Amino acid sequence: MYPGYGWGWWLDDTSTVACHATWPVHHTLVNASTWFIVAFTVERCVVVRFPLLKLRLCTPRNAGLCCGSLLVLAFVKNFDLFFVNDIVIDTDSENVHCTVPLRYLDYMNKYRLKITVITTWIIPTCVVFVCNWAIIRTLRRDLMQTAVRDSIVRHTTVMCLAVSFAFFVCVSPANVFYVVMPNWPMSLQNQRYTFGYLVVLRYANHAVNFFLYSLTGAHFRCELVALFRRCIQRENVSTAVFPRARRDFGTYLEMH
Repeated sequence: MYPGYGWGWWLDDTSTVACHATWPVHHTLVNASTWFIVAFTVERCVVVRFPLLKLRLCTPRNAGLCCGSLLVLAFVKNFDLFFVNDIVIDTDSENVHCTVPLRYLDYMNKYRLKITVITTWIIPTCVVFVCNWAIIRTLRRDLMQTAVRDSIVRHTTVMCLAVSFAFFVCVSPANVFYVVMPNWPMSLQNQRYTFGYLVVLRYANHAVNFFLYSLTGAHFRCELVALFRRCIQRENVSTAVFPRARRDFGTYLEMH
């Protein structure tokens, strides 16, 4: 989108294959990343409210199955986008554009728009809100003494709340504009630019998560520092060992 708005070069306008593939891939990744946040919030809710189920449900294997399933479901949900776009030649400027033909406009504005708003904004926002409300209520009532005393649980829960709040602030404007855009008294160019800014804000939600994890998650910071230390130590060991290994190999060749 950056080269499109900055220099007028759009990837989906380059070929028919790109026109049919860009939108479904784009929306699949956006929808899956949104539901990853929902799954993370649900996992935090299970850990705080049902700590006895944590060891059985919150495992790396289940996390991988959940993420894979969400990615497949997002692809199925956006599979129709492979067929609704087509290359159109502007008769006035003779420019090639990837756009929705007139025969699909009614479907995109009425049905597809509602499905997108419900599945990628309303339902995720409600699930995140309910889970965070349950987490806060449990911690305030101090029902789970062991969970409240566990610093990892507390810090990860705060991290979850920060990520959820950022999700609501960054994702909501673009979805609201989705709803009002068909009836908004704006020119097509202004609609594209406004939508572009809001989409960048939506992308910022995913980019800022790493920094939210670092600021609010003490356990995350410790693991991150340990990771960098292992990488630095491995690099130092490689630098020290490899020259010696080359010298020994050269001596071996001279002797034989």
